[in-house]
Amino acid sequence: MLRFGDADQLVGILSQPESPRASAPVVVILNAGVLHRVGPHRLHVVLARRLAAAGVTCLRLDLGGIGDSVNSSDATTFRDSAVNDTRLVLGGLAARLGATRFVIFGVCAGADNAIATALVDDRVAGIAVVDPHTYASRRGRLRALYTKLSARSPKQSVQWIAKVAERRARATLDRLRALRDRAEAPEQEEGRSPPPLAQFRADLDTLVARGAKILAIYSGIHGAKYNHPNQLFELFPELRGKVESAYFSNANHTFTELDEQAELIALVSDWMARFR
Repeated sequence: MLRFGDADQLVGILSQPESPRASAPVVVILNAGVLHRVGPHRLHVVLARRLAAAGVTCLRLDLGGIGDSVNSSDATTFRDSAVNDTRLVLGGLAARLGATRFVIFGVCAGADNAIATALVDDRVAGIAVVDPHTYASRRGRLRALYTKLSARSPKQSVQWIAKVAERRARATLDRLRALRDRAEAPEQEEGRSPPPLAQFRADLDTLVARGAKILAIYSGIHGAKYNHPNQLFELFPELRGKVESAYFSNANHTFTELDEQAELIALVSDWMARFR
């Protein structure tokens, strides 16, 4: 166990290889949301041990206020606090291990924190992110529609389309009411929500231009927002050949099934083995 910060407020578990691979970056595994550093269904433990066996040093980190770490940041948002904590730990690992390059792994909110940290810290040479933000493409919507219609009879399809049209009309009215009421209500910080598509594109383009490596992994829970191995490049064709992606159509968000988890760990391990 390692502690970081002036008051030893941040806690992480270090997995060190017996035979470190020369020039391999240190991997920092961030919390998936507010889950303890063990990760969903012990994913982080298994991944760290697998990478250590392959010669890669890993740290499973608890961000401030999660697990055994104490929240000492004066940041106004969870994202800023997470970035500050992660950068503090990178500095601590650099001092203790002499590390100069890092890869950050994160699931869900951990993916968002990995991207946010990489954008402001050049020591982050790569990110492996599971279920980063998703956005529906035109083809994604058509695939989702086809899947729903193919499971229904013609009569059921007509009835379903009518219900969808009704729901969309109601949703439009609800949005108009919300816009009318928004000015009267104070803004409140909500849970995880995607940035505008243009902003997410700019963030990824910035990382690629800087030379950071990206492995983007998607589970099968997203419907029209992600339902095909190439959907990332349908939205961002300029990233084809510059970013690696993978799609686990049968996996849920936290990779509950052990077979799917094993494939995920093998994928990340192979990506790290090729990391230069």
